Amino acid sequence: MVINLKSFFAVIFIFFTGLFLFQQNSLNAQTEKEDDPRTWKYFKIFARAQDDSVFIKLQNELNIDPKLESYVFIANIMDPSLINQYVVIGDETSPDASRFLWSDLSADVQKALLNWVGSNKENLNKKKLNFTSVFFDVFKKIKVKEVIAPPARERDILSTTAYISPYFQIFGGDPLGIPIKKSVGFDFQLGTPYSGPMETDIIGTSFHILGFKVGVTSRIQELVFGSLPDTDVTTSPDNLAYYNNLFAPDLGLAFSYVLPFGNFFEIGFFTTLDTGNFYPKPVKVVNESTGQFMPNNIIRGNYTNFEFRYPFRAFGSTRSKIYFAQSFGEKHIGFAGRELRFAGSQFDFRVDATLSGKRNFQILVEPLISSIGEGFALSSFAIGPSFRFGRKPDNNFGLMTVLVNMRLKIGDFFEERGDR
Repeated sequence: MVINLKSFFAVIFIFFTGLFLFQQNSLNAQTEKEDDPRTWKYFKIFARAQDDSVFIKLQNELNIDPKLESYVFIANIMDPSLINQYVVIGDETSPDASRFLWSDLSADVQKALLNWVGSNKENLNKKKLNFTSVFFDVFKKIKVKEVIAPPARERDILSTTAYISPYFQIFGGDPLGIPIKKSVGFDFQLGTPYSGPMETDIIGTSFHILGFKVGVTSRIQELVFGSLPDTDVTTSPDNLAYYNNLFAPDLGLAFSYVLPFGNFFEIGFFTTLDTGNFYPKPVKVVNESTGQFMPNNIIRGNYTNFEFRYPFRAFGSTRSKIYFAQSFGEKHIGFAGRELRFAGSQFDFRVDATLSGKRNFQILVEPLISSIGEGFALSSFAIGPSFRFGRKPDNNFGLMTVLVNMRLKIGDFFEERGDR
C-alpha cells in the first residue's frame, strides 16, 4: 500500500487546525464579551436607588446606613477563589472606601448585578483598542431604551409632589424643593427657572400644600449685571451683558396651582407689593447701530405666569422636562435635565430660549459636569460653563455672557421600593 505523503500531511494539517479552532471557541465561550455586560467579571455601576430596587437591597445586605441615593458600586469576581472576589462602594483606589466580599451579597442580588445591562455599567477589565475605537466606543455605551424613558418615580408625575427636588442651583434653574411630608413642603430659589448667572436679582421662597404654592420674592442687587451706582449710561464689557436682564421689585407676592390631572400644567399670579426706589437703577447700554438703549425687563405690576411641561427621563436622568412657559410677560421654550448619563459621564444640562418681547430673543445653554469626584461627590455637586447668546450692542447676534454656574445636591429625597 502506497501512502501519498501530500495527502497525509494535508489530513494532519486539517485535523490540528480544526482542533485549534474548537479549543478557541471553547475558551471564547468562557471569556468576557465586550458587547455583553452580563459576561463582565470586573465592572463598575453608577448606581441610583431610583433605577432599581436591587440598589437598595444591596445596601441592606451590606448594612450601609444611612442609605445612599447615588453611589459607585464596583465588583471584581475575576479570581475563581471566593476569598478574592470583592465589592467596593466608592472609589476603589481610596483607602477609606467601604469594601466587602462578593459572597456577602445574596444570590438574587448577585444575579441582578451580573445581568444589569444599563448604560451606567462600565467594564473595568482591560480591552483591546483598535483604530475605530476613538469613533465608535462612545456610541456602544448608549442604550437606546434609556435615551427617552418615562419618569422612574411617581412623585415626578403627581401635581402634589412635583415640587420636591434635592438640587440647589446657584443661578437659576428649578428651585430646591424640600418636603415636610410629601405634599407639604417649601422651596427656595436664586433667580428664575429660566435665568442664568448674573441675569436677574430676584430671590424667592414658597410654601407648598396639595399642589398650591404661595411665596414671596425680593432682590439682591449683586446677583445681576447692570446695577452700577455711579453711572447712568455705560458700555458693556465683552461677554458680560449689562443689558437684556431681569430686575425684581423689593417685595413681591406669588402664588400658583398645579392642575390635579398630573404634573403637566401650572398656572399662577404675581403681584408687586413694594417697588422700592430701584436704586441703583439698571444702567443704560446703547445699541451702536440703532442708537437706542438695549432692553431690560423691570418687574412692576401684576403678571400671569404659567408652565406647560412634560416630565420624562433623558439618557437615564433623575429628572428631565421639556416646557413652554410664560414668566413676567416673557415666553420661554426649553429643556432641563439632572444627572444625565452619556458614555460614562454624568452631567446636568439645560437650554432655554427667551422669545422676543420685553427683552431681545436669547438662548441660554448650560452643561454642568457632575462626575468629577467619586463616591458621594459623584452627584453631590456639578459645575460648568453657562452661555447666553443674543443680540449684542453692535446689533449682531452672538455670545452675550459666559460665566460659571454650579448646583449642589442637598439631600436624598427618595422612597425605598420593594421588589419589582
